[in-house]
Amino acid sequence: MTVEQLRSLSAYNRWANTRLLHAAAALSVEERERDLRASFGSLQGTLIHILWGERGWLHFWQAGDFVPMPPPGEYPDFASLRIAWARHEDAYAAHLLGLTQTELDAPRVLDADRYTLGELVQHAFNHSTFHRGQVTLLLRQLGHQPPSSDYHDFLAEWRAGTA
Repeated sequence: MTVEQLRSLSAYNRWANTRLLHAAAALSVEERERDLRASFGSLQGTLIHILWGERGWLHFWQAGDFVPMPPPGEYPDFASLRIAWARHEDAYAAHLLGLTQTELDAPRVLDADRYTLGELVQHAFNHSTFHRGQVTLLLRQLGHQPPSSDYHDFLAEWRAGTA
């Protein structure tokens, strides 16, 4: 991964997360919290998982270990989740955008396997993308039209200066 690719993917990740958070904000509490038998129960549970994943990877890159899963009730309402997400997004972007090519190419060990930091960053972005796809499906199951989170749509907006 190059620094230029990192900048684009970091901006895309934030753009896509923000679009789905806005869509989720338009739902009722019951819709957001309804157990839809998804991997993390509800749409809100899936959003919490995305946030936890990104926070976990950030902590791993900075400190070498992962943060524990959030305890039940850590986000008592959607507003508290959005506040936590906004704080996270700023810290995530600041860390990622501060990385140099040398740092991205540096080796890291995870579960006795070696990766470059850039490969682990790519994994974290892929993890978020995978679960955003689940959020998209859950929005449809709830009868709502999800926003596009396609990378090419982001690129078109980014290049036009509207992302």
